[in-house]
Amino acid sequence: MPEHSIFLLISVAFFAAGALLSTAILRRGEVAPAWMRVAPALIGAVFLTYFLEQRGEMHKRCPITNGAEVLTFVGWSVALIYLLLGQAFRLSLLGLFTLPVIAALLGAAFIWLSLDDPGARPQDRVDPWLEMHAALSLLAYGGFGLAGIAGVMHMFQNRQLKGGHPSSLFYSLAPIRHLQIALFRLVLIGTILLSVGIGAAFFMQKSPSLVHWIILGAVWLVYACLLIRQRFWPLPPNRFAGLAIAAVVFAFATLAVL
Repeated sequence: MPEHSIFLLISVAFFAAGALLSTAILRRGEVAPAWMRVAPALIGAVFLTYFLEQRGEMHKRCPITNGAEVLTFVGWSVALIYLLLGQAFRLSLLGLFTLPVIAALLGAAFIWLSLDDPGARPQDRVDPWLEMHAALSLLAYGGFGLAGIAGVMHMFQNRQLKGGHPSSLFYSLAPIRHLQIALFRLVLIGTILLSVGIGAAFFMQKSPSLVHWIILGAVWLVYACLLIRQRFWPLPPNRFAGLAIAAVVFAFATLAVL
């Protein structure tokens, strides 16, 4: 296993530490300040970016040449979108739900690479359209992943409201209206990124396989239909959140085939 893999392990440690620390404070009936969730995510993202940069240097192309690297890139995408948009969407405790997911993705990737690292896979000629297609498509999956996490937050808040005895966590979450807006926007961002990524595939030197087209087309269609339905014939918020969760489960399941 290359020496630079230590940076992936350090990244896992920071994301996991942020999640555990926030959870421990929450169990005492308090809420960790925003910096306590954002700082570990930011530091973890820096180490993760350096790890991906080293893998890219090793391959001389975008570091998504095997399943472990794909998991790493998706985890990086979720972290990037969380850091860029989490605060902008006023989702104060999004990190509490997001950091464990990122840590799990990166932890699985580290174990995978520890057991089976195929090493460098350079190519004589790199297709920039292929690089753009792959990178934007996986960034889209990061957006979808964050939308799914926002959907889980919405379901949690809705259950707390219906239960009649909201916990202390409920009062620390963003207003449910903000969450509904953020959920729609995250789905929209992911769909736009995937649309551009699919568009880039038409210019690739070698066209993707039929299976690849069918899978990406199916994922795009699921999210496009979800957006159109919500835009023109709005679903009840809880149902939209549930569909966003189901959609991301479907999308992530396709990663095993892509």
